Amino acid sequence: MINNKKVFLIYIICFFLFLTLILFPNYNSKARLFTFFVKEKIQSPFNFIGNEVKDLFLVLNLNFDHMKTIKKLEAENNYLRSINKYLLTLTSKYSEQNKIFHQSNIELPISIGVKVLGDRNLVYNKNFIINKGSKNGLAIGDYIIDGLSIVGRVVNTNFNTSEVITVKSINYGDEVFINGKSYIVSGTNNNYLSFLRKKESTELPDFKAGDIAVVYLDYITLRLGTVSYENNQPILLTSDITNFENLRAITND
Repeated sequence: MINNKKVFLIYIICFFLFLTLILFPNYNSKARLFTFFVKEKIQSPFNFIGNEVKDLFLVLNLNFDHMKTIKKLEAENNYLRSINKYLLTLTSKYSEQNKIFHQSNIELPISIGVKVLGDRNLVYNKNFIINKGSKNGLAIGDYIIDGLSIVGRVVNTNFNTSEVITVKSINYGDEVFINGKSYIVSGTNNNYLSFLRKKESTELPDFKAGDIAVVYLDYITLRLGTVSYENNQPILLTSDITNFENLRAITND
């Protein structure tokens, strides 16, 4: 077993010898080099232990942070599970009530499922590319929907793929109906559209916050957004596009 006192004494002697050689650099160069070698060898175990202790502390700290993150994620997961159960309950109730009062299913447009191939994050121009084209019956102007909510419209198409301009784009424009009256809206590169003017009229809009803006296609009604106000000016809030997994393209408009 190593005597700690002897090791410490040797370390002190070497330290003062090293200090002497620094103060008197003309001392024998071989002895000076040997002293540096001895100093490095003596310091090695101490440096090793110091690094091991430091690494252990970092690992314990990192593990503690991970445990906190895991607990937070578990709490969020439990919350989302409860919300999911609640929404499933509401959906089942709505389905049953719809059958009781209407004795029919909600009428959906003729459409095909599409998959997003590119620009999913809407980084460049608020547009994205889908995997359906003219061979699938798509044409410029066709609506892309999520349920009955409008996500965007086809602006360019070829045989196999198409480009979709979203309602978030500043280049998006549409005619909507609010309380039976028509209005023209335009995109803003944000989560809302602005009202340009009421179609063929100079009257001020008479809608209020919370009114729903819809688009009519033959026998189908699609939802574009909800009326709100910003700086006393009416805007049309659109749903935040976060789920691109269930999009469909209407082919019968």
